[in-house]
Amino acid sequence: MKKSVLIMAGGIGERLWPLSRENKPKQFLKIGDDKSLIEKTILRASKITGEENIFIITGIRYKESFYQYIPNFRKENIIYEPLGRDTAAAVTLGALTVKEKIGNSIIVILPADPIIKEEDLFTKTVEEAIETTSKTKKTIIVGIKPNRAETGYGYIKLADNIKDNEYNVERFVEKPNLENAKKFLEDGNYLWNGGMFIWDIESVLNAVKSLMPDTYNKVTESFNNRNDFEKAKEIFSKIEKISFDMGIMEKLKDIICIKAEFFWDDLGAFSALGRIHKKDRDNNVVIGNVYTKESKNNIIINDDNDFITVDGINNLTIVKSNGALLIYSDNQDSKIKEILKDIREKEELKENKKYL
Repeated sequence: MKKSVLIMAGGIGERLWPLSRENKPKQFLKIGDDKSLIEKTILRASKITGEENIFIITGIRYKESFYQYIPNFRKENIIYEPLGRDTAAAVTLGALTVKEKIGNSIIVILPADPIIKEEDLFTKTVEEAIETTSKTKKTIIVGIKPNRAETGYGYIKLADNIKDNEYNVERFVEKPNLENAKKFLEDGNYLWNGGMFIWDIESVLNAVKSLMPDTYNKVTESFNNRNDFEKAKEIFSKIEKISFDMGIMEKLKDIICIKAEFFWDDLGAFSALGRIHKKDRDNNVVIGNVYTKESKNNIIINDDNDFITVDGINNLTIVKSNGALLIYSDNQDSKIKEILKDIREKEELKENKKYL
């Protein structure tokens, strides 16, 4: 059976503002690197299948961004949602499109923007998942072994061990509070859900048809009317907003989880850079033209051409990008969404919407 990859690239990444903007969302960022997150994901996908079988699904509002930031990717393989309705609708639209273009295949569904190291192990894991789903016809999910009590991820509870690093899945768990996250870490039978699924397209569509018939029917109707954008958008607007995990995966039986051996992290906020980026002797993460003096435990990113100096500053995140400067204290990543909400809604800040 043919192999295909569907890359999910619809998010904005608000907690990475001001690097991430409405016209340059998270997946296009090159943070201390020469390639963007989505470029790296495409390269990983190319080790699984040929470029003609790699597809990206994203929102129509990012069309120009895709042309600008990954101009060499096959334009006919970019699938545009007419309106964002969360990942259940996105996966369904993606599966319908891939099936029409190349027929049935084993489809590997990947998020566009994680940090993955040990690329050979990643490829080996995906190939194992493809082989397992081909033999068993079951849904495969790749789980990540936790290395901290993380409240920002969903979890997979493992049941019995099938063989080697393959397990039956007992259940999915939504993002826990800190107390439960600590218990999951100690238990050892919980993995992070990294949003990587492998199964055949017919099974994906049959699962949506069975478990979310209204979503399936509306996405199909919108897909069939894709040459009339306004009509397709109107149909899409009536689809329930729900994630693929909640709408489909949590209701499925007989899911197999493969425990990943490669390094994985979600660059969901600037604090993640402290885990994945090299630090200086004072425990600072410094990216760009920055000079620090007697300053410790900071994350400082200068994405502009000018010069930043700091002296006697500790435990801060400082980000300068395209005319905007963000400064906040340690472990306050969640506050960024509140700042953006203020800029959008407060009359006295309306002149600053250009920085969104």
